Amino acid sequence: MAVYPTSPRDAFLNWCRDHIKVFALNPASIGLTPAQAATFSEAYQSAFDAVGAQGEARLAAQAATDTATAGVSSLRKSASDTVKLIKTYASTTNNPAVYALAQIPAPDAPSPVPAPGQPTNITVGVAPTSGAITLKWKCVNPPGASGTSYIVRRRTPGQTAFQFVGVTGKKSFTDGTFAAGPDRVEYTIQAQRSDKAGPVSNILVINFGAASMPVPGTAGRADGLKMAA
Repeated sequence: MAVYPTSPRDAFLNWCRDHIKVFALNPASIGLTPAQAATFSEAYQSAFDAVGAQGEARLAAQAATDTATAGVSSLRKSASDTVKLIKTYASTTNNPAVYALAQIPAPDAPSPVPAPGQPTNITVGVAPTSGAITLKWKCVNPPGASGTSYIVRRRTPGQTAFQFVGVTGKKSFTDGTFAAGPDRVEYTIQAQRSDKAGPVSNILVINFGAASMPVPGTAGRADGLKMAA
């Protein structure tokens, strides 16, 4: 069994504190001189003071670290706000020289967003009462693109060209103008954004008989719509 604890440190310090009076009470009876007992007491006090100073320094260091972190964070926000103000001024005054004067890099010219994608996977539904034809499709557009519209065109027997039917901002469209009578009707869909148009979809052919859907790269067919919801 150890005579005194060596760890943790606080347990060792407490043991030494408790034995100062024990050693100084009658040092000769335990083989010590008064000077030796006093040396032990002084060593304890020195160690106690040093540990206390270390704790205070640790707290001061943590406080200084927190203050420095907060200061740098505040500076980052100020730098961001200041650069934004400079960029806004350069943009609103249309003066690129502002960037050189402020010694900050001018923003890169925005890359043009590619044209929209091609509508694919077209599905068809027919309202049983009104006969309106609803088209739905998928279309993968470039990242960052917004404001894409879809132009729907239709061709019926006797027409040589596809005719404009409507435009939608969604990937679905209901044609309520198709009049029953023709035994077939064809549709194409094309994505448009600003002045850029994407490739026209494969032709969707709707025959009012048995069904099949468009195959990528070929003219599609959708038959048997009497059973579509």
